[in-house]
Amino acid sequence: MPVQARFRMNRYRAGMDLSLQQLRGFVAVAEELHYGRAAQRLNLTQPPLTRQIQGLERALDVRLFDRTGRGVRLTAAGDVFLEHARRVLALLEVAPEATRRAADGTTGTLRLAFTAIGAYAVLADFLTMVGKRTPGVTAELTELVSPAQFEALANLEIDLGLVRPPIPAQFESMLVHSEDLVLAVPESHPLADGDGPVSLVDATDDYIGYSPEGSQYLHDICAAMIGMDRYAVSQLASQVPTMLALVRAGLGCALIPRSIMAMRVEGVRYRELDAADAHSVTLHACWSPDNPNPALQRLAESLRQDPQLDG
Repeated sequence: MPVQARFRMNRYRAGMDLSLQQLRGFVAVAEELHYGRAAQRLNLTQPPLTRQIQGLERALDVRLFDRTGRGVRLTAAGDVFLEHARRVLALLEVAPEATRRAADGTTGTLRLAFTAIGAYAVLADFLTMVGKRTPGVTAELTELVSPAQFEALANLEIDLGLVRPPIPAQFESMLVHSEDLVLAVPESHPLADGDGPVSLVDATDDYIGYSPEGSQYLHDICAAMIGMDRYAVSQLASQVPTMLALVRAGLGCALIPRSIMAMRVEGVRYRELDAADAHSVTLHACWSPDNPNPALQRLAESLRQDPQLDG
């Protein structure tokens, strides 16, 4: 079906309009190098096609073809215009299907935020799962602490976050990861070189604590594990790399998620906690049900049906 549409291109001459019919006619003549064969290919007679090309040349104010005894040949300007005309027609060819795919969420962009700790724990696996379930969707990544993610989700500035609890009631969420906490100690600490699990009773009273503003969830858990009467905090930090740097400096111990053990920091040792002190922490995928992004809606429906991270 012929497309009854006109479009305006970037131009150096005010008021220049080019039609799709003209572009298709030009490409046909440029490829056939013969008006008669091009007209036959387009199911036209030759005079209308000739008028299309003449109108195109007037609009562009350049000569696109040199006439020869047996046909035509492209000018230098015609060669350049052919490249652009093919590109425009190719884009128009795929535009309807691309639009439909974007509308049903099989293509598009998913703006995904994550915490620094979440990047170590689950980000790679989560991105693999997103790629399997929505293979045409591109993930756009941003690192944010959980409170900033909730604000960005509410403002529809991101589509999905990997967050720590507590999760505001306005959002949907699902558990994607759970892991134990371990104790990070300076290499000079008495517990640094032991074997087997350790008790928090045997650890130092000085701890590197989580900031209640930036990491409320981990702050509250660690305060409860250690006991407020023993929770002497020498420093507060929101990011685990900062905490490990402070541990290395000998300013205290820190409770960190097990996945962070993959971050080998010189001067820091990791110890398992015994069963009496063991505690797990969780990470959740979170999104706003009001977000209209079709790619998010498609992924969210997939997660509701099958929350397994491996997809």
